[in-house]
Amino acid sequence: MNTAVLLGRPGIGTRSSISHRIVSQDGNFVWLPGGGIIDGAKARDPGNTDDTLALRAGLPMGRVTASGKYANSFLGVTSGALTNSGTTVTVSAAQAAEIVRRVGLTGTLYLIGPPTAAGTVRVLTATYSAVNTTTGAITITALGVNEVQTVNLVTAATAGNLRLIVQKVDGTYALTPNIAWSATDATLLASINTALDTATGVVGGIVATAIAATDTDLGFVLTYSGTGYAGNSWALAEVHTLFTSNTGSNVVRTTTGVDGRLVTASLVADTDGSHLPRTVIPDGWGLQIAQPTAGDTDFPQIPVAGILRTDMVIDYPADASTKAWVRAAMAGVGTGGFVFTDQF
Repeated sequence: MNTAVLLGRPGIGTRSSISHRIVSQDGNFVWLPGGGIIDGAKARDPGNTDDTLALRAGLPMGRVTASGKYANSFLGVTSGALTNSGTTVTVSAAQAAEIVRRVGLTGTLYLIGPPTAAGTVRVLTATYSAVNTTTGAITITALGVNEVQTVNLVTAATAGNLRLIVQKVDGTYALTPNIAWSATDATLLASINTALDTATGVVGGIVATAIAATDTDLGFVLTYSGTGYAGNSWALAEVHTLFTSNTGSNVVRTTTGVDGRLVTASLVADTDGSHLPRTVIPDGWGLQIAQPTAGDTDFPQIPVAGILRTDMVIDYPADASTKAWVRAAMAGVGTGGFVFTDQF
């Protein structure tokens, strides 16, 4: 640890306690000619408890789409897993305070991570309505969305049996048993649901309901909301056998399912484009945002390729697939792009 006077842009700033950090495995970086500018209003290092305006070496940096200036890619890391219906994500108190400062008391954030360990990483947009800067709890709208499909039947059914092909939770497909037509809508819907339960092996996995202001003889809605189905997208159901007098059918996706689950240690980011890491603050004492105005700051040496020590990359993910997402975002940005020591 050292106490140093760091130069900002322009002039001399206040004193900060900082540490010299080595991010490069071999001390060799390829640099972006001409450097760039750090957005002093946005960029902070929430994990630097001594001074968030002092950006430590190893802090991932992205570019703000609107300005082309650089800011830290990640505002926080979640401390617990999120379910499809979950409405709270939690970060550290310091990270919560930075979210309020940079984005606001309410707004939108990106949550980056897979639904399960080593799963496919998604960048999900989360709308939040409150941030507790003491506990770090962020109140969000649940991210999970159930798949909804509408089965339309051409001309009204009058008799006979209907059969559907639907996807099972294991990804295979099943053909329902015969669904006998009934002039009573409630009876017909009950028969459809019984057949769906039998075909899928999940009671209430796919639920058939009426289309608003439409006779069930002309179609119905399928909502994928039960165990194994909720919060996922599914292949369109197919009509295998039509009722008597139906001359055709079509199935449309009314709502695309979204898996809102996220593993522990998912990344939290601004939606301004900086969430995609392009570079890091290079080896050394770090960079100080210009003080006292927190104005734009020179970024004179921008690494665009090199070997990064993962133990020194700040907020480097714990999940294997999220690590791969970060590595992919930073691969090929410059001459050869970045490689990471945990790849070897």
